[in-house]
Amino acid sequence: MEDVEDENAELYLVGRNQQRLSEVEQDAKAFGNAAVHSILGDLTDKKTVDQVAEKAKIVDILVNNAGTLDKESILEGDPERWQRLIALDLLAPMRLTNRLAPHMAKKGYGNIINISSVAGKEPMKGFAAYAAAKFGLTGWSLSAFEELRDYGICVSAIFPGYVATEMTEDSGLPKDKMIRPEDIAEAALLPFRMSERAVPTEIVVRPSHKLS
Repeated sequence: MEDVEDENAELYLVGRNQQRLSEVEQDAKAFGNAAVHSILGDLTDKKTVDQVAEKAKIVDILVNNAGTLDKESILEGDPERWQRLIALDLLAPMRLTNRLAPHMAKKGYGNIINISSVAGKEPMKGFAAYAAAKFGLTGWSLSAFEELRDYGICVSAIFPGYVATEMTEDSGLPKDKMIRPEDIAEAALLPFRMSERAVPTEIVVRPSHKLS
């Protein structure tokens, strides 16, 4: 956050929980330099995506960080829940990229960072729908890199293991051994610390110790 703020950035935050959105907005403003804008909405709703595109207009950096985690078996799972999960974890990043990347292409530069999961690289028993969405995001990210690089747009995907957030509170695993959210933020800065000749297309971040 601080590295971005030093550049007098204009920051747009999108979330569906007003209280949490306000908290993040205040944290962002505490760093001082950036103009921070909050958009309350659900990114599975096309209207919210349209609102983001209309308000943000020209974007230099897009971070697709919205997502949900749902553990359901294939035999007893609810396809309606799978559809909701895929809408947020896969279709929302696709739609945002579709709306914002053309402006980047017109300028000749831009960065897109997709927060995926190690579930987008390897199978996870009990999380088939989640893995399907994340594997889809992996394919989207790598294909987007190949398609957009000629327009000066860099596309990177981050694949975290278990991160100590609200999403993993019910995992039963020790949170004090999980990856910190700050570590993922640090990984997201990697593309900006390399020369213009290099793009880290896949960044895998795992806990340093076994969690089981």
